[in-house]
Amino acid sequence: MLDFAILGLLMERARHGYELKRALGELGFWKVSFGSLYPALRRLEKRGAIEATAGTGRRKAYRITDSGREIFATLLSTDPDASETERAFQIRLAFLAHLPTDRRVQVLEGRRVKLSTHLRSAREIFIDARSNTQNQDRYRLALMEHAMATTESDIAWLDGLVAAERRVGSAN
Repeated sequence: MLDFAILGLLMERARHGYELKRALGELGFWKVSFGSLYPALRRLEKRGAIEATAGTGRRKAYRITDSGREIFATLLSTDPDASETERAFQIRLAFLAHLPTDRRVQVLEGRRVKLSTHLRSAREIFIDARSNTQNQDRYRLALMEHAMATTESDIAWLDGLVAAERRVGSAN
């Protein structure tokens, strides 16, 4: 996912390593060390996805190549598998603007389906746990309730994003 995030940031403009590290942090969910960043940059450069250019001072700037744009587009548009993590979805979401409206809606609706399925399962588990009078632990039940409320909130948020995408799509 680090390679994908780097390519996504370089789609916006060329950046040097420090700028990439800061931009990854500004996304609000990605903390990366230089010990992870620079090997990823070398790996992407070796694949021909990015190239180093003269930057300011002694710093190298990196820019995405045509090959890197193709790799990024493929990674972004590939349907996530069932095991896509929350972080992977957040990274995909950060760069969703690079997809056409109809595809953005598909990605958001796919995430909604996954969360809805998870919520149904969580509710069943909660009902079973609540009805088991022998081992009722109020803190576990509270944690389950919190998880369900968070998932419900995420679903409502996704519904809002989908509605906004549809409004934008119908205006065009």
